Amino acid sequence: MRQSPAISSLARMLLVTLLLFGIGPRLRAQTAARALTAGKLDAPDYRASARMSAPPKRLAPLRATDTAAGSRVTLASDASLDDYSTRLDGERFDVLIPHAETLAPAGEIDGRGFDGVRVESRQGGVLLSFRLQPGARARVTQKFNRLHIDFTTRADGVAPGDPARPQEAATQPQTEAGGDTGAQLRQLLKRIEELEGRVKELQARADDEMPTPQTMPANVAAGEPTAESVEQEQAATSGHDEHEAGSGPRLKIQGFADVNLRASNRPGATTSFNLGQLDLFITSRLSDKFSVISELILEAKPDNSFEFEIHRLLLRYAHSDYFNLSVGRNHTGIGFYNTAYHHGSFFATAANRPFLFAFEGQGGPLPLHNVGLSATGRLPSGRLGLRYVAEVGNGRAARSPADRTVQTAFDENNGKAFNLGLLARPDRLPGLQTGFSFYRDRVTPANSPAVDQSIMAGHVVYQSPNYEWLNEAVIIRNSPRGAAAVVSYTPGFYTQFARRFGKAQPYARYQYINAPGRDPMVRNIGRRNGPSLGLRYELTDYAAFKTQYDHTGRRGLKSIDELIMQLAFTF
Repeated sequence: MRQSPAISSLARMLLVTLLLFGIGPRLRAQTAARALTAGKLDAPDYRASARMSAPPKRLAPLRATDTAAGSRVTLASDASLDDYSTRLDGERFDVLIPHAETLAPAGEIDGRGFDGVRVESRQGGVLLSFRLQPGARARVTQKFNRLHIDFTTRADGVAPGDPARPQEAATQPQTEAGGDTGAQLRQLLKRIEELEGRVKELQARADDEMPTPQTMPANVAAGEPTAESVEQEQAATSGHDEHEAGSGPRLKIQGFADVNLRASNRPGATTSFNLGQLDLFITSRLSDKFSVISELILEAKPDNSFEFEIHRLLLRYAHSDYFNLSVGRNHTGIGFYNTAYHHGSFFATAANRPFLFAFEGQGGPLPLHNVGLSATGRLPSGRLGLRYVAEVGNGRAARSPADRTVQTAFDENNGKAFNLGLLARPDRLPGLQTGFSFYRDRVTPANSPAVDQSIMAGHVVYQSPNYEWLNEAVIIRNSPRGAAAVVSYTPGFYTQFARRFGKAQPYARYQYINAPGRDPMVRNIGRRNGPSLGLRYELTDYAAFKTQYDHTGRRGLKSIDELIMQLAFTF
């Protein structure tokens, strides 16, 4: 028996009203904007999207894993990915990341639900294009600096509990078994009760994803509590009562940390558990062109005390892809490692940094932090993919202790350090980056002649979902002023290779540095060289275990052997 038009209309009205008002605007913003329905989504406005973020986001290589319903592709970045957009174009599913740069080549991953992926540069952004397998569907979820692209191979294309297509449930025809109007009404009421339960479940899920300020400390918003990104409204620095709820900048906080077990034959060393750095990575969008980025580091010291320091604090202005200006304290653009891997050990493959790029407080030879101005951007170079770096700042101190060499508040002299760099990321060789930089400063040690310091650095890097090969070389030239002064050169390099096998990623590194004994700045380093062997294993998308063995030979001193076990995670 066919349903009467009145009953069908009543059912549609009840279901549509329930879906519109039961879930609420917050859930619609989270699911409808990200859900892929059976129809074709509107094409994203690439040019408008590309202007939303600055500087360009750096995208890590794609990773694919199997799931019960199909497969999942994970994309990570060094900044929030909340400005992505999606579309379905025939058999291809596209994800656009505006104002971004990637090192991931195309066609090296596949999984259940898709056959391959193309990675293309598009209007200053990155376009990921997946070819769907017959009957497969895709859905994207965003969790702060990660995108999860889930491919399902079920017949209906929707995983259990997937809220991606609630409108289809509202339009499915109802069938009856009895044959009278009362049976139809009972069937409709039962269906409505089921949908009410579904709506309550989705509402509870939305509330979990967006906790109220009472569920967390008043001055902390968790950046990514095991999976979810949380934003907390922040008032301006003055006049809190002058701002309405929801106005002003929105602060985002994400945490990175690591716990280590170290055993070494270094004189005086003991086998110890130790806390690494607690890194609070904070960002805030002030407008379409202005944003703030900072890294607050809490670190355990050898005497079991804690030290707090602001390692990065920048106000950034994004005029266009060709000009981005930052002012504040930043990581100096010397080489590749210092700007690719900041303080979160979770993102780096190895358990520690190459000694050449060890931070100043750890005795590293390079000025890796600087306070001043920095300009970055693209150069009109077509498919060659040229970028530039231009920096000026206080430079490194020569009179302060080793862990206070960053001149954050006071410069020992009137001269300023500058750094110029040129990078190339050719479109024809995805995953490849080459670059060269030149750093110049004048340092003034106490009771010694001033020293003109020049640092030349070059790198060739290749990264893909399965391979990583990092190569960098540096020459430090220190020239004391005066007739009897002798110029000294300190060469250094490292090479690191890694290969991924599923969740496991073994790696090997060799490093070398040789500082002359007469060098006025880095003579205490001497010569250090040796191999490192390690293994990284992904416990989850947000936690990794690393084990690493280092052997370091030293000129005139006993060699050092060290074993490091590290648990690195983000939250």
